Amino acid sequence: MTAVSFSISRGVSGTKMSDITVGTSAPGTGDIELRYNITDTNSKNLNRQDIWLACEAFMRAIEQQGATVDLTLSPSGPPS
Repeated sequence: MTAVSFSISRGVSGTKMSDITVGTSAPGTGDIELRYNITDTNSKNLNRQDIWLACEAFMRAIEQQGATVDLTLSPSGPPS
């Protein structure tokens, strides 16, 4: 199963595409990584909406500090 990775280093703004490393495996290139398989478990292609919805779900989990998400936020809280 082929995957795509996006990686960025902590503190980098990400306002330019050159701030982000894109490849099939980028775990050693930055501090934060987003990786997705090109096809789902039923061999159907994922699309941008699928990935967007997953990112929104991850953001909700981080914002709500659920039991499975143990992150220490900065004193100012999550970015707005």
